[in-house]
Amino acid sequence: MVRILIYDKNKARQLSIQELFSIRNNPEYEDAILWVDMDNPSEEEEETILIHYFLFHSLAVEDCQRERLEPDEGDHYPKVEDYHEYLFVIFNPVDRPIESFSYLPDGDDDEDDKLINIRFPTRQINAFLGKNLLVTHHYESSKSIDYAWQLCQKNDKALSRGPDYLFHIIIDQIVENYAPLMEYFDDLVDKLEISVFQNPQSATLSKILSLKKGVQQLKKISTYQREILNRLSRGEFALISRDETFYYRNVYDHLVRIVDLTENYRDLINGLQDAYLSVASNKMNEVMKVLTVISTIFLPLTLITGIYGMNFENMPELSQDYGYPMVWVTFILLAGGMLLFFKRRGWLDL
Repeated sequence: MVRILIYDKNKARQLSIQELFSIRNNPEYEDAILWVDMDNPSEEEEETILIHYFLFHSLAVEDCQRERLEPDEGDHYPKVEDYHEYLFVIFNPVDRPIESFSYLPDGDDDEDDKLINIRFPTRQINAFLGKNLLVTHHYESSKSIDYAWQLCQKNDKALSRGPDYLFHIIIDQIVENYAPLMEYFDDLVDKLEISVFQNPQSATLSKILSLKKGVQQLKKISTYQREILNRLSRGEFALISRDETFYYRNVYDHLVRIVDLTENYRDLINGLQDAYLSVASNKMNEVMKVLTVISTIFLPLTLITGIYGMNFENMPELSQDYGYPMVWVTFILLAGGMLLFFKRRGWLDL
């Protein structure tokens, strides 16, 4: 689907592709501001708009079509390129995490045996930013672009400030959508803290490692986009006016805080991983202590049974009437005495 919006003579209106070609090279529309949004376009629409009408560079068009031509390669990383007459920018909005679950091979499908895999799906938004032109291209729906489109529909003046301002609105909405991700991290980290210190299970480490991988992915994407916003906000490109650079700088500041938060989350998750390993080690030490106490108690009892298990004829205790009961009394006194000794020394405290 291709949506076209033109602002001319203090009024915004939509155009069809045929109407777009009809105003081409028309001096009456020389100062008109044009926004073309390509939402999951067909190959024919891409060729018509990107190649034949706007004559965009073939390398930029190839990057736009990456998801279609190379679906297994994933989204292109964020970047900005200056083609003199226009800027080509790629952004990767991050959606809410997708959680997939599996169970331990020997588990009984209960909550403690559940393994979680956290994946942060990204999308690729391509934008061509010119003097009086903005072309947005994406294969998946975008809340940020829909928000900007509705804003232009409600207020004709939104386009009057130029395509650089309109592109700022889209980027600002992309960054604002990071807020639910931060809340997601807060909730999941809190749950993992409770799980680690109150009821650590074998699946807990899997959750921690999966979340750590997701945070690293989010940090990589947000860091790339931070560098792009830094370039857009410092006046490096003539196509972004000096007045608009202040808006880009504001978005850049928000993204800097998000990058800092992801770094903090990574530190928290590393701390949770260390805490889990420490708790698991302490738990194993407690188990080994109990087994050691049991082995120590049975050691002298085994010695006694070993002595009286020897096949010698002249063993005086074997002929006594109360020999067998006396051995049991000795067993009980030895075991009870050792348990009392261990208890007083605090070796039985778990």
